[in-house]
Amino acid sequence: MASQYITFMIVFTLGLSLVVITNSMFMTLSDEFQQSIADVELMQILDFVQEQILHTILLPSDFNQTVQQQIELPTLIGQSFRYSIEISNSTDNQIILHGFTTDESINQTKSVFVGVKYILEISESSFQSTNAILTLHIQRNGNNIAITIS
Repeated sequence: MASQYITFMIVFTLGLSLVVITNSMFMTLSDEFQQSIADVELMQILDFVQEQILHTILLPSDFNQTVQQQIELPTLIGQSFRYSIEISNSTDNQIILHGFTTDESINQTKSVFVGVKYILEISESSFQSTNAILTLHIQRNGNNIAITIS
């Protein structure tokens, strides 16, 4: 009787261990899958914001203009990640968009050269995904272009 009880306990413990290990494996795969989706979604958001900026700056139009655009963006990417977008410029006339999740597990940068014709004045500003609306403010005065996001 005792040997049957010990055998039952060993089999039960092995079965329970297999359930825990399998569950852990699927949770890890699920987390990695969500992170991969969030990575792709963040890149798409950065591409979209970049397109909006370039579309506004590079269109031939009146040299003095102010454009304020409100863009609705998702508050979560990969169904669970909050994120931020920052904009800045480098010394060689590049607009730099930096996107990252709040836990910094995803960190992406896009840059685009706008040409020597323009003088960029980009206020370092950022958008937090807790707000679903990104406000893009572009002021163009001759060849001077000032850009902020919030």
